[in-house]
Amino acid sequence: MNDSTWTWVSGNNSIYHQGVYGVKGHASSLFMSASRGGAAGWFDSLKQEFWVFGGFAYFDTTTNAGKLFDIFLSV
Repeated sequence: MNDSTWTWVSGNNSIYHQGVYGVKGHASSLFMSASRGGAAGWFDSLKQEFWVFGGFAYFDTTTNAGKLFDIFLSV
């Protein structure tokens, strides 16, 4: 991340995408967080990792939404 260029890598780009979560400690390329807005993110330049915290998400449609208090490493 040496410049200001962003590239779409993977995941769903729907604004109402529900998250697909698994069991802690079991990784899968099928797992992804819900679509969200207002999240905080930071880049660890030593480890070259991008972290995301919280935000606001729609869990099924525009009628079921709420705040998220999760933290995850975006890979």
